[in-house]
Amino acid sequence: MRCADIPNFILPIPRLPEQKAIAHVLGTLDDLIELNRETNEILEEMARALFKSWFVDFDPVRAKLEGRPPAGMDAATAALFPDHFQDSELGQIPKGWEVGKVSDLATLGRVAVNPGRHPEEFFDHYSLPAFDDGRNPKTEIGSAIMSNKFLVEPDSVLLSKLNPHIPRVWLPDLNAERRSVCSTEFMVARANAEASREYLFSLFTNSYFESIYGTLVSGTTGSHQRISPDSFIAMQVVTPPVTLIKAFTDLVRPLFDTIHSNLRESRDLATLRDTLLPKLLSGELSVRELQDCHQPKTN
Repeated sequence: MRCADIPNFILPIPRLPEQKAIAHVLGTLDDLIELNRETNEILEEMARALFKSWFVDFDPVRAKLEGRPPAGMDAATAALFPDHFQDSELGQIPKGWEVGKVSDLATLGRVAVNPGRHPEEFFDHYSLPAFDDGRNPKTEIGSAIMSNKFLVEPDSVLLSKLNPHIPRVWLPDLNAERRSVCSTEFMVARANAEASREYLFSLFTNSYFESIYGTLVSGTTGSHQRISPDSFIAMQVVTPPVTLIKAFTDLVRPLFDTIHSNLRESRDLATLRDTLLPKLLSGELSVRELQDCHQPKTN
């Protein structure tokens, strides 16, 4: 076909009422996807706010120091916090807490996988573009993934080492039926027994952590700045007792479970939308037929 032929190309177009009905159906799916995205932002912010209150601002410790019960906290949880501070190389921290390193909380997974050597196997591929496109890993056949990847292991958090001024921290939702791999631009931080992946994710997405993390870059240009894995794992962090990490994890894990559920639902809705669009536009399926399929049957 020549460009000059385009104005004469015959294109079947549904009547205006059908166009509006199609737009309503597809728009409803988009609205549900957007609602899930907004809900997930709120849930993540709730987890970050709790982490900041407990482990950065030390609000429960300050309350007890002033003779007040920590706000919104049951007595058993409040008892896990001390009522005094101590000096440390990172400033004042709660008494009994320690200044440690990321390596005290996590180890780096370095298991390499070449999906091209498994050309018929399907993988969930966690890539930087997939993160930027709504944090949805792309399911791809091994023959389509051309380079070595890291295996995404259980209890892990993915942290981008490329251009840390663009924060990319990913809490994977692993599929039990497929292996998951990630770009080697991610570091695979596996939670130690003393921590949890929910705690690590909240730590890595905290603004104070990000401000320090960004100073570890090597490289001179914005498009090639990277974090050294050795520098990351050696970062100093304040480490609370294991009992407090567990208490925090128990509170926020249901939030992250809901986030993953919403992401899975949004993926299904997007697949449904993309499947319906050509069928509705071509007339293979009408909105009326779609509605009839969802009408309850009566005797």
